[in-house]
Amino acid sequence: MARTIIQLLFVVWSWSLLPVQAETRPLPLADAELNIEVVSAEAPAQARLLWLPSEYGVLSQERKVAERLAKNGIESWFSDLYEPLFLAPAPSAVDQVPTAWVQALIKEARKDGKPLWIVAANKAAQLAVRGVSAFQQESLNHLGLVLINPNLYVNTPQAGESAQYWNEVASVNLPVTIWQAELSPWRWRLAELSKQFEQAGSDVFTVLQPKVRDRFYFRADALAVEKTAAEQLAPRLQTLIGLQLPYMSADRRMAPVASAAPQKAASHRSTELQPYQGPQDRVLQLQDQQGNTVALSDYRGKVVLLNFWASWCPPCVHEMPSMARLKTRLKEAPFEILAVNLAESAAAISAFLQTHPVNFPVLLDPSGSAVKEWQVFAYPSTYLIDKQGQIRYALFGGTQWDAAEHLTLIEEALQQP
Repeated sequence: MARTIIQLLFVVWSWSLLPVQAETRPLPLADAELNIEVVSAEAPAQARLLWLPSEYGVLSQERKVAERLAKNGIESWFSDLYEPLFLAPAPSAVDQVPTAWVQALIKEARKDGKPLWIVAANKAAQLAVRGVSAFQQESLNHLGLVLINPNLYVNTPQAGESAQYWNEVASVNLPVTIWQAELSPWRWRLAELSKQFEQAGSDVFTVLQPKVRDRFYFRADALAVEKTAAEQLAPRLQTLIGLQLPYMSADRRMAPVASAAPQKAASHRSTELQPYQGPQDRVLQLQDQQGNTVALSDYRGKVVLLNFWASWCPPCVHEMPSMARLKTRLKEAPFEILAVNLAESAAAISAFLQTHPVNFPVLLDPSGSAVKEWQVFAYPSTYLIDKQGQIRYALFGGTQWDAAEHLTLIEEALQQP
């Protein structure tokens, strides 16, 4: 059963004055040698974290968190899994890390019986589930997962498509904490992802970090609230692993991994509308800024560009002027743009539009109902809908909407009955 942590616990930690040290240990494998960087204090550690590198690599921000935790008796291990493959950190590099390497790291970290938590952010969550699901022949205990903004999709779904999770997710039977940034379309997938983990018996905790974006603790363009959250990362992480402790003593077995279904090749990220092949007849009924109810069905007989956006999303902001130019260009045509905002307050939206005025309706989606209905996994996501209410094209990602290639498709739709 998923356990939602409504409010993160705030604890005043007394960090010890023990000096922190870092040493490197080799881990020889049959096909490579991994280097493990161990961050610890001089006193014996009571627990251990294994930080798996995401597509952004081994981060200095995570090392700083490790140094603070070391003063409270929590040792951290880091290993650059891309260097032995002669790869730079990247999403495609994550896919090439052998599962056996991750499994070997977990085995090494568990040798002395200390409680172990695997910490994995973004796409490194894939490495975590692959590594633990490989333990098919033995029971595991005193092992937990902390997944920060996890990306466990086989590929990022195109707009309107359903998510396909890695099969290993459903085989995991461990205490699992999903720590998700609030300002992300993935926040609306927490219940779905929890159910994936629960299939094999995992105890799942979900934590929503308020008012921050994905990668909140290592963003170059961090907001003030994100910098504050990054400063609090160490004590909050210690609180979260503590919540898992009552669930870690029981012996657990991983479920068999289902046979892999045929997977589509990763979609090339395009700035042009792509033919839509998902379900039709999706419902949209929301309120505008004035409190009026607006339904997509009200626009039958018009071509509609339906855009999902947020003020904290730079590509969304960047493309809005071109949307306004497009609306002006087609002001005499049966055409409308509907911009659905992701769960921001009416006051925040009004303040944003004061400095970024638009000439089309902005709709409010405070509960994320439209995000879920329209299968939005990335921002911005946009649909081109014909006069009959049928979705013809879709695009996730920003673009210049008054570019010739978009005008051609929109004008074709306008010419149709």
